[in-house]
Amino acid sequence: MTEHASPGPEPRLDAEWLDREHYWRRKLGRIRLGVEPVEEQLAKYRRVTWMLTAVPLGLSMMFVGLFSAFARPDVGIVSALVLFLPVIVVAWIDYGLLSRRVACYLTEVEEHRKRRANSGRT
Repeated sequence: MTEHASPGPEPRLDAEWLDREHYWRRKLGRIRLGVEPVEEQLAKYRRVTWMLTAVPLGLSMMFVGLFSAFARPDVGIVSALVLFLPVIVVAWIDYGLLSRRVACYLTEVEEHRKRRANSGRT
């Protein structure tokens, strides 16, 4: 019995994609490709970022409360800003960069799938 196999993808496209996938593995860092959906991993990082916002805010409130008890809330506010604001800002900047990179990766994956489907038809 003879089976008609569909023409395979162009080897050039697959080799190019392997190079691009290696590039994206390095670029995405903490996002693991092929393990679980990228969107789910990004949602986990968003939750972690929210916690990296909530915990320093709680600690900041304690600082302000402690210094307010000694009639110096201004010192508490300044120390809280100096100690905890950088943690919050860096967490959100890091999440923003990561989500932007994931969006670029997903766009490139979709373009690759379209190219592969188009090359399989011809």
